[in-house]
Amino acid sequence: MDDTITFGIAMLSTLRCRKPSWTRFLSTAHLPFSKFSHLRDVAPVFALRGQDIHPLVEPTAFYTHLKSLIAITELYVPDSTVGSKKTDIYCRVVCWTNGTRFGMTHFQQNVSTLRLAMRHTHALQVHVLVDCLRGTRMVKGQSSATLLLPLLQEFPGRIQVSLYHTPDLKGWLKRVLPQRFNESIGLMHIKVFGFDDNVLLSGANLNHDYFTNRQDRYIAFENAPALSDYFADLVHTVGSFSYQLSPSASRHSHPYDLITGDNTPDPVYQSDLFKQEASRRMRAFIDKWMSSSSVLRHESASKLHDEYDTLVLPVIQMGPFGIRQDEAATMKILDIADVHGNREVIHAEEKFWTIVLTSGYFNFTNHYKSRVLKTSSRFQLLTASPEANGFFNSQGVSKYLPPAYTYIEHQFFTEVVRQEKDHIINIQEYKRPGWTYHAKGLWIYFEGEQWPFLTMIGSPNFGYRSSERDLEGQAIIITKDEPLRKAIHHELDCLKRHSVNVTAKTFNQDDRKVPYLVRLAASIIKSMLKRDI
Repeated sequence: MDDTITFGIAMLSTLRCRKPSWTRFLSTAHLPFSKFSHLRDVAPVFALRGQDIHPLVEPTAFYTHLKSLIAITELYVPDSTVGSKKTDIYCRVVCWTNGTRFGMTHFQQNVSTLRLAMRHTHALQVHVLVDCLRGTRMVKGQSSATLLLPLLQEFPGRIQVSLYHTPDLKGWLKRVLPQRFNESIGLMHIKVFGFDDNVLLSGANLNHDYFTNRQDRYIAFENAPALSDYFADLVHTVGSFSYQLSPSASRHSHPYDLITGDNTPDPVYQSDLFKQEASRRMRAFIDKWMSSSSVLRHESASKLHDEYDTLVLPVIQMGPFGIRQDEAATMKILDIADVHGNREVIHAEEKFWTIVLTSGYFNFTNHYKSRVLKTSSRFQLLTASPEANGFFNSQGVSKYLPPAYTYIEHQFFTEVVRQEKDHIINIQEYKRPGWTYHAKGLWIYFEGEQWPFLTMIGSPNFGYRSSERDLEGQAIIITKDEPLRKAIHHELDCLKRHSVNVTAKTFNQDDRKVPYLVRLAASIIKSMLKRDI
């Protein structure tokens, strides 16, 4: 039996042969599973135990947990060695910097920890997947690519570094857009870290702020071999149509080369063919896991209920390739909540679920805004205050991003008031001195329940970028395990304790005045608004 360790923005891709511990979602009479049975049409389902799922609250806990998993993961030798096992590491490490705003120190420490692990266990295999634009951007003479390059040189044949490049940045656009701004065209934005049978899912990047004072979300899954297999396969599949990092063949040229894999069109020079091939591979990936997920459907609902109390449904969104699984699942969840708030079809005790939705950047798509405004549920929307926006007091054009998000938020608030929904739709802003806010996700509370039954955790932020331009991944967690429900509620409570309610007076403050040109630009380029550059 093989195992996997995940670190950073990259993932190990060798799949292990073991009896699956998951099954397709089965409708049961037990809440909350029966409420969300329609999600089985959208995503594969993994059955886990709530005691093996742990929300982390603070950035320091995320960093400590990440390093400890790299350091203590049990390492094995290959299957070909008698009496031994094999370990794979899959890491998806989004490591990039933003001038003096972000430092590379913590990423370098993670690379150093990984190097020690590879030196300790010669059978260790690693696959790192990063975004090409961010991964090659130089800051103070360093980038993710240059920091990972020595590992390729020291451990040839044992580590693969893949760099996804969006097919939408091509031609004259690629020639004229400078680094940092070209990332607005599209990114590989998935954040997942796997270690043996453990998975750490987050929305955080791997740099200094995300380990210290930039609030995000992080949930650790233990004893989840099948879920680990899924994410390893996801990284392997995306990595298959990404550039591969290779030491330069010439000592006098650039230190590394970016090469395409066999039978893979170039995303820059063969954009249309690339999209077709990437779409084909991703649809095959989805079909594979949906099909595999149905193998254990013969298991009875009672057995599923007796053995597991939590279901995890991973979903992906890849707009450039027509993959909209995450959006479909989210819309189904909102529709289910809406039905259960309809007075005409639901008993009184089941009315008005509460949905808490958070994003560091208030830029929801029209689909999501429409669902929120028309729903029969109570909505609490949590976003960053201008001071908690990562671009607050930044230099250049990016300094206008906080007021742009303020303008979009004000537009939505005005519409809520106009439709007389302000008694059930509430907006809060995260405002913690010295901190920025990057959390995203969703929580659902049934009427009369103190703790949530469902949460969504991962990289999407419900905006245009997530929907149309970037590669995203997250997981839906449905649980009836009371300790886990309490832990998920505590995670949200820690976010809300640093938040304040938004009222009409909020937008009348002098620091909320938005220049006309910013308002105009926000309306025109909302699909390209950056999130965490």
